[in-house]
Amino acid sequence: MKKMKLKLKFKKLSFFLVMLAAVAFFATGAVRVYASSYSNFNDYYMSLNGGLAETSSSGLSSESGGTYNLSFGKNFNLNRFVIGGGAMLGYSSNGSYTVNNFDGYGDNATASIDSVYYGVFVKGGYDYKNIMPFVKLGYIGYSFGASYSYSGPYDSYYATYSTPITSEGGLLYGAGVEYLITPNWGVTAQYFGASLSGGDKVNNFTLGVDFNF
Repeated sequence: MKKMKLKLKFKKLSFFLVMLAAVAFFATGAVRVYASSYSNFNDYYMSLNGGLAETSSSGLSSESGGTYNLSFGKNFNLNRFVIGGGAMLGYSSNGSYTVNNFDGYGDNATASIDSVYYGVFVKGGYDYKNIMPFVKLGYIGYSFGASYSYSGPYDSYYATYSTPITSEGGLLYGAGVEYLITPNWGVTAQYFGASLSGGDKVNNFTLGVDFNF
């Protein structure tokens, strides 16, 4: 079990380091295509993000899946200190949980969890040329659904069914770095997590493409 946990932590760390390396590549290797007098991070923006989601449920092991979201908002650059706010809407695959021989007759049950989520947040950062490290804080709400499947000695008698959607909300927190390639286009690597009212915890590691207008 310890080896599995260490392997999962290494996988998440490696994924996030790859995202940061991608942003660093643009930040150090891309050619500036606009004047240094341009007012960075002072626009409306939209961002399409995708990456890894880890969900920890009370009494169960952590599971990983994919997550995607669309964010939009407005930044204000105040003498290089950037403040702003925004909202996001997304989807996550929160992993599958299997209980083997749950009934003592060799039957296995698997629950596949997915969710949609929305969030509102405020953001603070610092404009260093084309690069902005930032932190964010806000509220996020999740609606979870599950589909159950069974396997075992009598496969032909099993059915798959879904449970009603349950909702949880809680504190949204995160940090990341954005790099502007041009005045309108940029890339962002970020982490955001949530501690939800039902006791679940969600951690997300994403890489996104940003459009400023």
